[in-house]
Amino acid sequence: MTRLWASLLTVIIYLLSQFLPAVILKAPQFAQYSGLEQLKAGIYIQLVLFLIAATTIIFINFKIKDPTRLESEVKEPNKYIIPWALLGFALVMVYQFIVSIVLTQIYGGQQVSPNTEKLIIIARKIPIFIFFVSIIGPLLEEYVFRKVIFGELFNAIKGNRIVAFVIATTVSSLIFALAHNDFKFIPVYFGMGVIFSLAYVWTKRLAVPIIIHMLQNGFVVIFQLLNPETMKKTTEQASFIYHIFMP
Repeated sequence: MTRLWASLLTVIIYLLSQFLPAVILKAPQFAQYSGLEQLKAGIYIQLVLFLIAATTIIFINFKIKDPTRLESEVKEPNKYIIPWALLGFALVMVYQFIVSIVLTQIYGGQQVSPNTEKLIIIARKIPIFIFFVSIIGPLLEEYVFRKVIFGELFNAIKGNRIVAFVIATTVSSLIFALAHNDFKFIPVYFGMGVIFSLAYVWTKRLAVPIIIHMLQNGFVVIFQLLNPETMKKTTEQASFIYHIFMP
């Protein structure tokens, strides 16, 4: 299979897995369901669709016969995948911590992404959703936003690799941020996209940004579920530190 066909199919399959649950829930069979029952049904339907989508996308991308120049280059050895992923995860968390302080100063009070809040509420009601958010979601998003959008742009821009990286990263990270539908938190998602793209280019392995993304999502969801008050106190302490150094 050619790379462009694989990329097109990857995006189409991803979009179908995102929007089909809403279409399916309009079927007469679900009309008598209560709000919570519909929510649960939607989550289970989407989980199944995401599993099918992830399996199909991975299979399709393994069949590519003409990889991008990035995918064709010498890759980082397998033994360094986890160390690089852990380093990237640490970088993402530090970045998010700093941006959360800035957002607190701009908007006032503790700032929590509405998107994250919705995910936490659902995860409390349907624990299997944690798997959905932490594993399947990041895998699909990295194939779409990093391998397809970033990878194709980086491959298409000839000449200076730094220029190609900046353009491809800016476009893919902006789309990634807008896709999360949290206007105030665009800097958070955009920065994450930049770090994921950098990890992909540096190691030549998509597995690295996938693992970073999984660790980040998993940490945020589990930490919020187990320690919501700790998160609030951490933000307040960070704000206090900010005022000490930036009066």
